[in-house]
Amino acid sequence: MSLQASLLNLVLRFTFKRHSRGPLDALAIRHRVNRTTRDLPLPRGVRREPVAADPARGLCAAEWLLPPSPRGTLLYCHGGGYFFCDLVTHRPTAAQLAKRTGMRVLSLDYRMAPEHACPAAVDDTLAWWRQLLAEGTLPDETVFAGDSAGGGLVVATLLAARQQGLALPAGSLLFSPWADLSCAGDSMRLNARSDTMFAPEALPQAAAFYLAGRSAEDPLASPLFGDLRGLPPMMLHASSSEVLLSDSERLHARALAHGVASELHIKPGMPHVWPTFITLPEARASLADSAAFALRVTGLQAQSANAA
Repeated sequence: MSLQASLLNLVLRFTFKRHSRGPLDALAIRHRVNRTTRDLPLPRGVRREPVAADPARGLCAAEWLLPPSPRGTLLYCHGGGYFFCDLVTHRPTAAQLAKRTGMRVLSLDYRMAPEHACPAAVDDTLAWWRQLLAEGTLPDETVFAGDSAGGGLVVATLLAARQQGLALPAGSLLFSPWADLSCAGDSMRLNARSDTMFAPEALPQAAAFYLAGRSAEDPLASPLFGDLRGLPPMMLHASSSEVLLSDSERLHARALAHGVASELHIKPGMPHVWPTFITLPEARASLADSAAFALRVTGLQAQSANAA
């Protein structure tokens, strides 16, 4: 583990994890995160293009992160327990994916709990997928990606898209996905001390915000309980010490059991969703692997080689 990752773990343990103990106050957490988030410069060559919400078409606000001469599309769903974080907090990650893949990245500002319960986030993501398809976006050159709650949201949206007969993207990238809102994974107990970001009692509270009485085993909330057959290949990244490790392990196993190509990358001792901490050496390595996966499943890697 790098020195940077070790220091980050210490900072998270004594700040973020400390605030995740006790009753969760959604508005206070949003305020704290917004107050401490810095809007970092974009990577050289990547530009941002905001997109206003369009309620008439059911589209939430979003933004494009555009590299020079983009090929292919990546749709990104940020994490934050379905109740905090936004486009700014995850802009560095989306921009890095745009830079590393050469794909245009659409980052979504989907509706959040407790004001908007499940399946509002799925509806927003699905509406944008319909819009992209209507505009001529090629599914075979598209990848869905998300971290934590956004990772679970990606898989839930894939299930909803399949149910509605929509074309599916070429693959999905999932960073520490929260795929089981019943919080039943063994790592919730086994990694309660080693996780540097979350006290495990925080997750059921966040789940309650989003579920608002809906069953935690509804696949639109917890895609781990869904039928994954027919979904595109997925790549998962998880930490050996996080409380959500079991979500990635079980989702990976279920995908394989349902005939879905899946690869699971587990790193020891890293914080939850470490690929989003883009200054870490480990994050850069995982983002490079993720970019290679996106280019491989879309065939864009082969196109680049042929063009060369």
